[in-house]
Amino acid sequence: MRIRGVSLAAAVLALAAVFIPGIAMLRFTALAVLALLSGCSTTGAVIANSDFTMSAGDKVSLPDASTLRYIGIANDSRCPPDVMCIRAGDADVLFDHTGNGSAASRVTLNTERQRSTSLGKWHLELVDLATRGAAPVVTLRISAGNGTVNP
Repeated sequence: MRIRGVSLAAAVLALAAVFIPGIAMLRFTALAVLALLSGCSTTGAVIANSDFTMSAGDKVSLPDASTLRYIGIANDSRCPPDVMCIRAGDADVLFDHTGNGSAASRVTLNTERQRSTSLGKWHLELVDLATRGAAPVVTLRISAGNGTVNP
């Protein structure tokens, strides 16, 4: 079992080191390791036909065992909150898709122009992108597609 990219055994060992009396340096090191690991990307499985959210760096397994990693956003020209804009703007949302045994390919969705794409047998749709920031949370939906790849 993995927790935020870390094996359960490693997390248990680090926690045990915190509670062993008389080992101050080991305790400090264990706490430092846990603090650093808390920022690691998450890995999980996605259920078809339901919405799921990802933060930058997160990686999920799609129903066909391929993986999707959320890289971040680029070209974010969306109107900031509480500002009156003539145009709403848009943003590119970047992912790496890795099929079974293949190299990763870059997939770009856009909040206005291209909100969906096909990934093998699956259809990926951009449902929502959180307000502006360095790495906003993205909400996606995966559903059965037409079997073509169109990243």
